[in-house]
Amino acid sequence: MRYTKMIKYLTLGAGKCLNEIVVAGSHDAGITTGGGNAQTQVLDIYGQADAGVRFFDIRVAAFATGNTSYGAKQAEIKAFHAAEPILGKTKATSSVVGFSGKGDINVSNLRMGLGTEGMGLRQMLLDAKKFVEAADTRGEFLILKFDKCTNWGLIADLCRATLDNCIYTGGGNLNTTPIGQLSGKVICAFMPSGYSDLKTPQSRVGITAIKNLYKPPAGYDMNFHGLQYWGAGGTSPWNNKNFDEKRQENIAKQRKIISGALTGVKDKKAGLFGGFKVTPGCAAADPKAVGMMYWTTTGMKKSILDRDASNWNDANRGGLQSVWQSGFDVFMGEALPSNIKMSRSSAGTLKMFMPNIVMIDFADETKCKHIYELNDLAAARLVDICQRLGLG
Repeated sequence: MRYTKMIKYLTLGAGKCLNEIVVAGSHDAGITTGGGNAQTQVLDIYGQADAGVRFFDIRVAAFATGNTSYGAKQAEIKAFHAAEPILGKTKATSSVVGFSGKGDINVSNLRMGLGTEGMGLRQMLLDAKKFVEAADTRGEFLILKFDKCTNWGLIADLCRATLDNCIYTGGGNLNTTPIGQLSGKVICAFMPSGYSDLKTPQSRVGITAIKNLYKPPAGYDMNFHGLQYWGAGGTSPWNNKNFDEKRQENIAKQRKIISGALTGVKDKKAGLFGGFKVTPGCAAADPKAVGMMYWTTTGMKKSILDRDASNWNDANRGGLQSVWQSGFDVFMGEALPSNIKMSRSSAGTLKMFMPNIVMIDFADETKCKHIYELNDLAAARLVDICQRLGLG
């Protein structure tokens, strides 16, 4: 099926859950400027949502604007693209764009001229609010995942103040929440380090927890209030591989991560000053977990846009579908003979782990439609599985 109209996920069925559909995700969603090895998007948040993105990867910190307000130097909470060692932090008394008054916050800077600043958080939130309130798309939802940020309390305050009644406050296990209950809402999801930084119930109003089951502490919890997903990015930013080598590196890594959803991940031991450092593993993914895969190729030494164009040309685009299908094939080839960890969906049909969120760079309508069409493939694969099990 080829889609020529605006992508609307509600048309898949208001009773469908997040772990039953496939959506496009925007990698480093706020980085619309910067050098070739830093910029990851062209469209603003509204433009990305209008193209079909429903999940946004957002990293923000406070950066000095060079202006003064309320008798103090001014900072703005903005997106950034930089590895952790590159991001410096200094405690300072500042005013902040979107707030009145001043206070002590962590003001960041990018060291060694590496990385880049992106869009301001307030504008990103206004874009998200505009999308879910628009007449054509008010039945849709957006998920903003905040990770590796600073000033978590300020971020939460800005989300509540800007989104107002559009911010999701419904709670519950989002993996199994029907998307019809998310209509017209923006879900502000904080990773564990950020969510735990909000110490009071009042500070957590409108903020949803999100955790990665691929990383410890892991394990799917049916009573968890928030979103639980399995997945991680695939390529090293530091090597100097060519486009094809980068793509193959990502494919290999993504298949390994998806395969781990069946087997779990073993504890890892590494030598450390004459002893051993143990990195805990994690259990296999539950069928109700939301799967995530990356069709991106991070790197510091070449243009992300050029690598991305190579990923999406006619010869290589099939790799995305191939990697995505492995989420089914692993279970079909290995798990189904013993018929372990299968369950029924909210609609009573067969449910199994699959990649539900496909993370991409330079999101646009063409890419998002290609990902939306994976919903047709998902339905076909589930029919195949039912036939194998004698259920259809």
